[in-house]
Formats: sequence, C-alpha cells, structure tokens
Amino acid sequence: MKQNHLMKNIILSIFLSIAAFGFAQQATIKGAVNDKDADNQSLPFANVQIKGTNIGTTTDLDGLFSLSVAPGTYTIVFSFIGYETIEIPNLKVNAGETITVNQSLGAGSVVLEAVEVKATITRESESAILTEQKTATIMQTKIGSQELTRKGVGDVASGLTKATGIARESGKFYIRGLADRYNNAYLNGLPLPSIDPKLKLINLEIFSTNVVENLGIYKTYTPQLYGDFAGASIDIDTKDNPGNGYLEIEIGSSVNTNAHFNDFFLLNGSKYDYFGIEDGSRRPPSLLKAFRAAGLIYDSRRAPIYQFDTSFNPSERFGDPNTNVSVNAGKRFKTGDESRLDVIVNGSFSQNQKASLDGLDVALNAQGEVLQSSFFGNDFKKYEFSTNATLLGSLVFRSDLNNKFSYTSLLINDTSDELREISGISGENADNILKVRRGTFKQNTLQTHQLSGQHLFDNRKFVFDWGGSYSRSTGNVPERRQLFFTELSDGRTVFGKSGANNNSDNHRFYQNLDENDYSAKFSLDVNLGKDADGNFKHKFTLGMNVRDKSRDFRAQQINIFFDALQNENVNFNNPDALLSQENFEREVFHVEEFIRPQNSYKSDLRNFASFANFEFKFSDRLIVNAGLRVEDFRQRVFFAPEGLIDVIEKESIDEDFFLPSLSVKYALNEKSNLRFAASKTVTLPLFTELAPFLDEDINESTLGNVLLEQSDNYNVDLKWEYFPDRNEIISATAFFKYLDSPIEKVRVASVNNNVSFVNANEALVAGIELEYRQKLGKLFGSGEYSALNDFYLGANATGMFTEVRLNPAVTIGNGSSIAPTNTTRRMQGASPFLINADINYGKTFGKHDLSTTLDVNYFDDRIYAAGGNEVDDVYEKGFATLNFTLVDKIGEHFEFKFTGRNLLDPSIERYQDQRSLGREITVSKFNLGADFGLGVTYKF
Repeated sequence: MKQNHLMKNIILSIFLSIAAFGFAQQATIKGAVNDKDADNQSLPFANVQIKGTNIGTTTDLDGLFSLSVAPGTYTIVFSFIGYETIEIPNLKVNAGETITVNQSLGAGSVVLEAVEVKATITRESESAILTEQKTATIMQTKIGSQELTRKGVGDVASGLTKATGIARESGKFYIRGLADRYNNAYLNGLPLPSIDPKLKLINLEIFSTNVVENLGIYKTYTPQLYGDFAGASIDIDTKDNPGNGYLEIEIGSSVNTNAHFNDFFLLNGSKYDYFGIEDGSRRPPSLLKAFRAAGLIYDSRRAPIYQFDTSFNPSERFGDPNTNVSVNAGKRFKTGDESRLDVIVNGSFSQNQKASLDGLDVALNAQGEVLQSSFFGNDFKKYEFSTNATLLGSLVFRSDLNNKFSYTSLLINDTSDELREISGISGENADNILKVRRGTFKQNTLQTHQLSGQHLFDNRKFVFDWGGSYSRSTGNVPERRQLFFTELSDGRTVFGKSGANNNSDNHRFYQNLDENDYSAKFSLDVNLGKDADGNFKHKFTLGMNVRDKSRDFRAQQINIFFDALQNENVNFNNPDALLSQENFEREVFHVEEFIRPQNSYKSDLRNFASFANFEFKFSDRLIVNAGLRVEDFRQRVFFAPEGLIDVIEKESIDEDFFLPSLSVKYALNEKSNLRFAASKTVTLPLFTELAPFLDEDINESTLGNVLLEQSDNYNVDLKWEYFPDRNEIISATAFFKYLDSPIEKVRVASVNNNVSFVNANEALVAGIELEYRQKLGKLFGSGEYSALNDFYLGANATGMFTEVRLNPAVTIGNGSSIAPTNTTRRMQGASPFLINADINYGKTFGKHDLSTTLDVNYFDDRIYAAGGNEVDDVYEKGFATLNFTLVDKIGEHFEFKFTGRNLLDPSIERYQDQRSLGREITVSKFNLGADFGLGVTYKF
C-alpha cells in the first residue's frame, strides 16, 4: 500500500506542476487533415511540421491540429506514412493572429520514413492499422472493421479466429494454447466483465461488428494492462467518430441446414421468447420463498398447491429463418469555434436457430465401458434458439483542441433456449434404454457505462488520460427442466434411471447471478526531447488502476419424487399426462427443495495498481520500452461448508505483485522491424473455480476449489515483421512461456464423473507464429497491372509445444484427491498446429464495388477433457471450417451481402485414447449444419 500512496503523490505533484505552467502564444496555426481516399474522413496522427524548425505536432483523433509559433512566414508540411507529402509555402502569420489551414492527403507512391505513433490510432482501414502496427513501440495485432466486413465477419468472436495463434471451442478461446482464464477483455481500454459465471472472457459473439472500430490483440504485456494474463488481452474499440454523419439500416436473414430443414423442438416458456424477453412464466413457486422465510424446507406435501406454469413436453417452436436488423447513426454538432459534440448510436437485434441431430454422447470408464451411472447415448439431439439485443451509445465532447471527454454506454440482453435429448443403452443394465430430456433457458444481461477524458498540455508535451467505468451483469437461469426415463426390456417406459427414484436427476433448477464491477484508470505521459523533425523522442508514463468487483450467486433446485408414479408407464413425449396438476394435488407425486449450502456464495476482488513506464529512443532505429507495475490484490469467497449453516469467509489471495516488462524495437530498414519482449505476469483463479458450487450436467459435474492460488507466468517473445507495401505484411514470431503453479482442470477421484481445478506444478508453452498478407500478383511475380493484383492472399499458421506437469498428491477444498491418468501431458485445449487463410477479390465494375472472400480455419487434434481415475484423455479431432462472403456495394446507398458459413459441415468428433484396448473410441459426434444468409444495407 505504501507504494500506492507514493505513486499517488508523485502523479498529483506532476499534474499540479503542469497546471501551473504557462507559455506565451504569439500566433496560432490550426486546422484539420482529412483522408482524401476515405471520403475526406478525419486523418488522425498525421504529421504537421514547420519546415526548417523543430516545431511540429500530430493531428488528434479527429484530424485536428494546433501550432503555436512566433510571427513570421513559414512553410507548413503535411505528411503521413503511406500518404503523399504536401508543402504549403509562404504562410504568413502576425502576432496574436490565428489562421486556419485545412488539408487533404491521398495515398502516396513513395515510402515515407517511419514516425513514432504517440497513441492508439482508432481507425478502421487495414492500411492505417498496419501502419500503426509498424510504428508502434510494442507488439500488437489489430483487426479493423473494414477487414472484418470484407471477410464477412458478423461478430467479434469470429473476428478473433482470423488472428494468429487463436482457436475457439464451444464458445471458449484458446490463445497460444492457453485457456479462458489466461486471457482478458477490455472495452475502450477499461475492463469488461463476463456475463457467464463459468468464463472470464465475455461471450464475444454478442458484439456485432457494427459497433466495432477495431479489435486489438495484445499478446505481450505492458504495465498499462492488468497483470492477470498470459495468453492475450483483447481490447474492443467502439466507434466514436461519425465523420460527416451517417444513417444506415441493415436487414438480414439466414437458414441453418440442420435447424430449418428438420423438425425443431423446445420446451415451452414465455410468449415473448422470440424477442428475448422472459415474462416470468419460468419463475420458481412463490411457496418456496414463503417456506424459507419460515425457516422450513419446501415440501409440496405440506402445501399441495401446483405453482408451475411450464411443461415437460417438447413442442415444435419457431422455425422461421434467422433474422437480424440493425440501425446505425452518427452526427457531429458544432457547439463553438473549437468545440463540438459527436453522437453515435447503434441498435441491433438478432435471433438464431441451431441444431445438432443424430449425434453421439457417451462417458466411458478405464476399460472403455459405459460408466455405470451413465449410458451409451447413440441418439443425441440438441436444439438451440438464441436472441441478442444490443444498444450502444457514444458521446464525445471536445471543448477545444486540447481537451476531450467521452461517454459510452452499452446495453446487452442475450438469451439462449436449449433442449437436449439423449437416449442409449444403460450402463447399469444393458437390457434397458436410458433417456434424458434437459431444457435450459439462460438470460444474460450487461450494462456498461464509461466516462473518460484526455487533456493535452504544452503542445502535447504532457498528456493526461483518465477513465472510469461501472458494469452490472446478470447471468440467470430462469428455469432448467430435466427428466430421466428408462425403457425397460418388457417395452414399458418409466420415470428415472432403471425405475429407481434418483432424486436430483429429475428436477427444476433456478439460478441468479448478479455482478458489479467498478474500475478507474489514470495516466500521465511526459514527452521528452525532440529530434530534427520536431517529434518527441522519449516518453515517461506514470499511472494508476483501481478495480473493485463483487458477485452474488444463488441457485435453487426442486427435485421431483415420483411416489405412486414410480412404475407407471409413461410416454416419453408426453410426461405431463402423469406430471399433471391433478396428480400433484392428489399427491400422487411431490416435489422438494434440494438443499445444499454451497448453492449460494458471494465473492469479491479488489485491485489497486500503480505503474511506471519509460520509452527511450536511442536512435532512429532503436527504441527501448521498460516498465514496472505493482498490484495490491485481494480476492475472497464467502460460502457455507457442507454440513454448516453459518457463512464463512475464505480469503484465497492477498498479495502484492511486482510485474516488470521490457520491450525492444529495432528497425532493420524502412520496411522491416525486429522486436523483443519479456515480462512477468500472474494468473488468478475465477470466482467459479474458487466457489465450492457443484455445477451438474448430464454426464459430468464441476466443483470449485477454495484452495486455489495464483500462478506466476514468465513470457518471452521475438518477432520479425516486414511491410512490403500498403495492406501487406510478412512476419514470424517465436514465443516461450514458463508457468509456475498453473491452474488446470482435472478429474476428481470419486465414483461420480466430477471435475475440479488445482494448481499444477508447472507448464511450458513454446511455439512459432507465421503471418502472410500480400497481393497475389506479387506472389507470382506478375506485373503491376496484372489481374492477379485484384486478389489478396492472407494466411497465418501456428505451431506449438505445450506440457503441463501435475502433482497427483494434491487435494481440493472438500478433501478429495485428484486422480490424473497422465501426470505429464499437453495443456487442455492446445492444438499443436493451427492455420487460418483467406483469399479476397476486390474490383469495381461501374457502380458496383464487388468484394468476395473465401476463408478457411483448421486446428489439429487437441485435448478436450483431461483423463482421471485411469480413464484416458479425451481428444477433439481436428477439422477445417470453410466460409464464403460476397459483398456488392451499388452506388452510394445500397449494399448487398451473401454469406455461407461452415460450408463443409465437418463431423465434430471427440475420442478417448483407450490405450488399454490399443485403439481410439469415439465418445462424441455431431454436426452443426451449414448457414446461408442474405443481407441488405441502405445508407441514407
């Protein structure tokens, strides 16, 4: 804490000194620089130089600049990397006079010298983003909205898979072989919480590319970032510059070959489910709350009043094609000579249907036989209907050229209605067929409010940035309904497993999660020294971060006891005939609340961080960036242990972290750089991984471990990059990571198929990343005017080695031991080989601006589930995904889009490496179907 107080005093002293500092302005030259090739949109960070002097600046995010000069006659020079250089001579200014000079720049044919980028260029074009990547002093990868649109990417999650070293599995991201817990998400540089209690990264599918300006991927660490990461930090920059103003409406529709050309079933629910609104039909019975208030466990035999509005019968629902609609608008309001207000609003709604049919799902023991408590699910069906509504608003007020204030508000409502039906031979009795139907409705919401500012002093010698955010998220399960059935050898079907009254197998489940997240940031850049061109050479940065996050989790489960219905013949597709209100009130069956103390918990974390960073330019070629971040971190979880009623506090982590970093950039020539980075970071357990809540699924249950500790990560990167021309890059990166006490998901030694989390001994990650993006004509040595130059080829590949070493003697919080089958193995989710490639064709024919993209993603076999209890690891077979996009812009107003997704529709297979039998056994198999969509956009 002493370091934090000292850092606060230093920052305050420097800031007060700046405020007291004044300088004389004898004359002012101001204006705007625009991009001639982008409809004269603002050109941020263009160079504006007084020729023959060291007086110069760069334009701000809105392309504006201001220079203070002595009276006289000057030549002003405008330039930007990859653009033409323009000189305006004989510009005369008098004492006390302010003159305005506006200039447009177009693409240049000559290569300009690299300049140092002073801050993040929040632009959308591929050329601007590659320019920033080339000139930045740290390693970074960015994908702009133009590239996302060109590749037909509709959401941020799909956009991430186009970057090197990134793979996705069941909504989870693995970056350089590292799972969800090793990665971070930011929105405009401020932390973005997850709305799924099981994940650290928010479901990035809910962010439409309509709201994104660019997507930043930082695989190396700098002190400005939170230290809790080892894979990557992902920063979503939302659009905040309306340019000359716009209004556009987009409408689209698509079909899935599985969901729309077959029957589609769900359990019933709210009459407004189509719009993502749950009207309370799935609420738990009010008697449940009344019994708790009286200190009693809810038992319907004490009050046989039927209070359930939902059914266990499947029904055909929806079936219409998927739809999406969005409205995007932006406008600039001039409020004074130098002040203005920019307003951007984006609203979107989409609904989507998916289905997996005729699949396979099975859990095996060490001998390759079906687990006794499970079944060989050779008839697997899954139906899912989801909706997403997003509203983004952004206000940017600039009082003058040196002061900017921004407010961003993001509201998201995301729902998922899923039905799974599985049937197969019982593991307990091979003469019986075991069946299960499980319907789950989830509703996740997020509201994020951000306020930030930037203030420039003394011609940008001092830059003060600040920001704060508040986020509230909910992760609710309004209702989950599950029933097991057994088809006996005599042809009858009865409730439960083999006719037994397995209480928790048949239930209604309800979950509420509320999370509040407060964060703030402050940083001061002090730019020092100038080169011959008037650009600052060095930069010293001081800053602070504060984060306070809390979670309140509550789950309730009502088990069904079949009583007199135990041996009654039941229709699998009509269980309501027996589970009726009449039979309930006759007490032919009853329900009871299932009490488990750990079904409720609270958790919180607090992080006070101070950091310092120094960027030193030794020469035009060599720049060194060194920094240190100190975090005062505390994380706690509150829960009731098994058998206890009183809630206890478990303070899992209370530490000070010292996190150094070093980054070196050496310019080999005007087109290529050599980069090196080294750092230490930490990985912290998620709330869900700590809390002792048992999350039960059909074939597997997950239990938290309160004994988890943080892991220390040591990271090294070496990168070579070459920029042949605009929009082109060739690069190679080698990376190495050593993880001390990494957190791993493992199987618990028990009769049930339970998994938990432990600190392993250590892990190693090493790999090579290759990236290539260039005109096809250059690849084949064609001439400048060859038709092949209308094609761009982009490809990236990653080869990795990962190894984790486990200690089998480790126990979890409830005293259970782990039983890893392999104490040394690959890291879960890490593929030895990944490849992403796309080929793009762009050409203008009269009023038609045509663009087509064919892209493919492939990953090699990877561990899906680590084995335990002598059961071998389960692998997911590698497969390729092929997508196609065609975009036709007609004139200034219309745009038509055709998309084809998952065109190969590969079989997604998971197999158990059954070494005792000398062969692999398939334990899961399903297809997702192909998607075909059409969309139209009208721009006013």
